[in-house]
Amino acid sequence: MGPNETPLSDQSQHRTVRADTLKQVEPDRGGAFVLRPYSLTDAELGGLPAVLASAPTPVRAWVRYPATADQVHGLALAWTPRAVYVEWEGSGIHRTWVWASAVESATASQSATSNIPPQRHQVNVVTIRDTEPLVALINAQLAHSGAEFVTSMAQPAGPFGAVVFGSIDDHAVPLEFFIEPASNMCAVHLFDMTAKKVFAERVAAPTFEKAIEGYPWAAAIDMLGNT
Repeated sequence: MGPNETPLSDQSQHRTVRADTLKQVEPDRGGAFVLRPYSLTDAELGGLPAVLASAPTPVRAWVRYPATADQVHGLALAWTPRAVYVEWEGSGIHRTWVWASAVESATASQSATSNIPPQRHQVNVVTIRDTEPLVALINAQLAHSGAEFVTSMAQPAGPFGAVVFGSIDDHAVPLEFFIEPASNMCAVHLFDMTAKKVFAERVAAPTFEKAIEGYPWAAAIDMLGNT
């Protein structure tokens, strides 16, 4: 375990940690002045939980410096609905938080040219367009509790996910759809933006339909009513 890693519980298949505990890492330059890339601030990370990749995933990411931006070939080590924790090699190891919209999955050929191990299998993806029928399936589950998720907007969430912002009974609750690239397992996640808490652990399944069926929606609605 490295100095910037955080011990995690094995209670769920998808291991999570507070995003702001994953700090920026820069090579030791012996006191020499070198421009550092910008990393998202704790406020920008928003206190959200970060999912740790069970296997680092090759990506391309735009990293901003004070006067420029560089696209690096690196690895996604963790991500939240809005940001990705990226590692890359450049005269040493760098780790930085960037916005999810600045990151895309790297192909095996692109990874090979950057000395990054290629992905071992084809990874499923979820796009904003895919979320509409998934939200309809969720609302079918919520109907048993007399609730409904009302969508306001959707956006990509890292290279293997999407998040749909909306509300249930006037509570702001984004839905996160996530694919674990190492296992190709799908998961859905409901998060309370106001209370900054998770209603229930993710349920991993081979498809989003199965993950939605297995998620404890009734218990989540009960918790929402108590906030």
